[in-house]
Amino acid sequence: MGEQEFQTKVLSELQGLRTDVEKLQTDVHKLQTDVEKLQLDVSGLSNHVKAQDYKFEVYQRGSEAMVRMATTIVIAAASVVVLSSLSPAITALVSAIAHQGS
Repeated sequence: MGEQEFQTKVLSELQGLRTDVEKLQTDVHKLQTDVEKLQLDVSGLSNHVKAQDYKFEVYQRGSEAMVRMATTIVIAAASVVVLSSLSPAITALVSAIAHQGS
């Protein structure tokens, strides 16, 4: 192999190496872009999860308040029913005691 052929071969190999390095740089840049996009997606997902957590907390507080209100209504209604059924008996008892004392 002559000197000219050797130089041509070395230049060809260097050009191939340069092409490979440029392709590698392009791939690294694309990978960086993909990672940045993924970070944005994860950040968006995190914000979405936080919003869902907030909505769930609001729903939970509202549900607890409704349960307390329903319990209060049931207790009040039961008290009215019980007291209304005892009212005639209490009236009769008071009347009987009043008549005994007179």
